[in-house]
Amino acid sequence: MFQVFSLVFTLALIVGAIVLVVAAARRRGPGIDARSVRRFFQYVLLFALVVVVAIGVAELLGMLLGVEVPEWVDPDAELARGLAFVFVGGPLLAVLAWATRRSHRLDPAERDSGLYIAYVTLAALVAAFVAATALPQVGFAALGDGDLDADGVAVVLTWTAVWAVHWWLARRTLDGDRNTPHLLLGSVLGLVMGVAGLVNTLGGSLDLLLGLERYGRPLGVLGESLGAVLAGGLLWVRYWATAAIRLPRRPLWLAVVLPLGVGGGLIMALVGGSRLLWSVLVWFVGDRQGSSATQHFDSAPVEAAAVVVGLVVWWYHRTVLGTAEGRTEPRRVYEYLVAGIGLAAAAVGVGTVLVSLIEALTPGVDVGMTVMNTLLAAVTLLVVGVPVWWIFWSRVRRAAAVSPDSELVSPTRRVYLVVLFGLAGIAAVVALIAVAVVVLQDVVAGSVSGVTLRSSRYGLGTLVGAAAVSAYHGAVFRQDRAAGATVRVTGPRSVVLVGAVGPDLDRELTRATGSRVEVWGRLDAAAAPWDVAGLAAALGAYPGADVVVVADGGGYRVIPVDPSGRREFVAPAVAEPAVDEPDTRSGEVR
Repeated sequence: MFQVFSLVFTLALIVGAIVLVVAAARRRGPGIDARSVRRFFQYVLLFALVVVVAIGVAELLGMLLGVEVPEWVDPDAELARGLAFVFVGGPLLAVLAWATRRSHRLDPAERDSGLYIAYVTLAALVAAFVAATALPQVGFAALGDGDLDADGVAVVLTWTAVWAVHWWLARRTLDGDRNTPHLLLGSVLGLVMGVAGLVNTLGGSLDLLLGLERYGRPLGVLGESLGAVLAGGLLWVRYWATAAIRLPRRPLWLAVVLPLGVGGGLIMALVGGSRLLWSVLVWFVGDRQGSSATQHFDSAPVEAAAVVVGLVVWWYHRTVLGTAEGRTEPRRVYEYLVAGIGLAAAAVGVGTVLVSLIEALTPGVDVGMTVMNTLLAAVTLLVVGVPVWWIFWSRVRRAAAVSPDSELVSPTRRVYLVVLFGLAGIAAVVALIAVAVVVLQDVVAGSVSGVTLRSSRYGLGTLVGAAAVSAYHGAVFRQDRAAGATVRVTGPRSVVLVGAVGPDLDRELTRATGSRVEVWGRLDAAAAPWDVAGLAAALGAYPGADVVVVADGGGYRVIPVDPSGRREFVAPAVAEPAVDEPDTRSGEVR
């Protein structure tokens, strides 16, 4: 328990320092002041006292429930420590909590501080994590030994109470935007723990049904997995199903649903399916290397469970995204993400084909997998990855053919191509260096032969896979350039809108002008909704400038500004009027 205290206290210091620095950087006034420093130490001390009191209560409750103290531990010292934590730390915690509540009541700015938000979020998540990780231990003891893990039960009860208090604080004192990180991080914690527990539960159940005992105490392992499912499921339901799913679909929300839910579920299913298919192919076609069916398929139950759970997770988060009309940016992110995952599997398969070919043509001793098994691994990756990539990339190509003006200039497509080139370039550089090291070692030793080629097979396979990805998507990139996809929309460098607010107003105007956009709502008068298309056209007259657009009556005013505060207005020079000279021929002045 002291390790937990040390970990969470150190984490609190780090998170608090980061929040303090970020808040100071975003502050428009002076930097870190005495009030910010006071808040930092106040909430760090409050968090530390919560941890100390919780540890003490858990130790005393465990003793009441009959926890067994090891022989090398002095029970009197344990009792004294628990009493000190509770009866000294408890009153200090009560006084500091009362003072904090009083300061919030007197000064609402205290409740809005980033350090208070960080405290509530961190305390709730740490309490949830400690309680959730103790529940599998209780399940292991219950099914494995038939005993009650008194220490685990005490930890679960104590830290659940701590979590409940801070959950109530978050719901009462934090509005939707400030409580969003807490809800989404709790959802991630519940999803990861629940999915891991569910995979192990299904895999362990199949082990018991098939008589494949991979563990010495299968019932205990099954109880531990069920405890993880229960803990993760409760957290996921409380955080996601009843709260976070209704949050606005902003980038942080989409970052949880798309990369973690859609991407994570699909990767789990593809990895599990690839390993399971490879095991079947090796058993019927490849080299079994003298293993029995029980030994060869010992991981098959977990792999099958990973396929089922991964597909369910992928399908659920795909359903949560919905099927909105039109070509929305979240839909683009989904299709490009899934296509990229399938492409990665296919690229690894292409490289593995070369590896198996080099192994077959060069002398050497097979360590681990034989040539046939390596070739079957390549076939498996291609069979799994190519269809996924082809299905979703075909959707992207059809969308680009139907509406190239919007698809080819979308930020998702640009990021997708840049990320692919970046990852392929990094992989190629690392592989090239590895191949060069192997070749130069044999050159220096004067032993260049077929063994040199065999020793560098994995680097060469990586180079081939990266080259295939780069070549194809390089052609796509050149086609986009030929179609004018890389022509950037010219507009101001930054835009501040002062008027009506909208949920996606800043993103819509950014897409239309390429500017950094902030939206400030007017509180003195009602403002008409912005005409994004007309506003974007008007802002085209201010390329590279910084402007403030103020809604005024039925229209708006565009005001060029200098955010640095160093430049001032300079009146334009007035040209002197031309002097008409007399016409000497007529004597008249023209």
